[in-house]
Amino acid sequence: MFESKRRAFLLLFVSIALGLIAVILFSTYMQETKESMGELVMVQVAGNDIPAGQLITEDLLTEEQIPRKYMLDSLIQSPAELVGKVSMVPIAKGAVITSVMLRDNSLVSGEYRQVMLRAPMSVFDDQIDAYDEVDILVSYEQEGGAKEAAADRRTTKVLLKGVTVSSVHKSGDETVAVGVLLKLADTKSLIWALNYGKEVRLLKTGNAKASQETLMAEEPIAAEPAPSPKPTAKPAAAATAKPAVKPTTPAAVTPPKGGE
Repeated sequence: MFESKRRAFLLLFVSIALGLIAVILFSTYMQETKESMGELVMVQVAGNDIPAGQLITEDLLTEEQIPRKYMLDSLIQSPAELVGKVSMVPIAKGAVITSVMLRDNSLVSGEYRQVMLRAPMSVFDDQIDAYDEVDILVSYEQEGGAKEAAADRRTTKVLLKGVTVSSVHKSGDETVAVGVLLKLADTKSLIWALNYGKEVRLLKTGNAKASQETLMAEEPIAAEPAPSPKPTAKPAAAATAKPAVKPTTPAAVTPPKGGE
């Protein structure tokens, strides 16, 4: 009996000793890991799925800790730096938000207006994101007299070209609405199509931001002109400078009869 008790106490002592050793080793490991990671800092992450074109509000954000040594200039620590910005791309829940994903809420400004195109009236043939450029086509039925009753009066026309997408709204993977930027004078034909047309279709043609960046990258740097020799005769009159060409606006198609 005494021998069995002694063995029990011995096993208990060994168990306690092994437990203490395990705690010390784990504590040492955690301390070394913490020291190797360094100081932790807070960064902003998406608390919910954020669609492209969505205005950022505090309820869409949450915080996570990362080691300071992994902190990049594009990461954002304060929610105040995000509120009021607009997402340029869809941001999944839990994804770390970076400055390159956002833009200022200034795309709709000045003489431009945003018109929302919603499914199923509007059809989006491709993956459309904010800043994409699209052509807008409308299908409708033309007016006709009694003699044209048997004729097919259905038609499809190009309504607007090179229109910039300002926002995209999705339900899961399906696009349910797209906002486009138009000058006030061009909104009339599109609104007519939405009210009286059969279908409005968006065809993606490119990306406005990518096109602008490519144009800037390919623009040649003007070389400094060589000094002209001193004239020996009376110089000719200077040529009249050509006026600067104004940027073109999206080509609008006059709405069919009944759209005024």
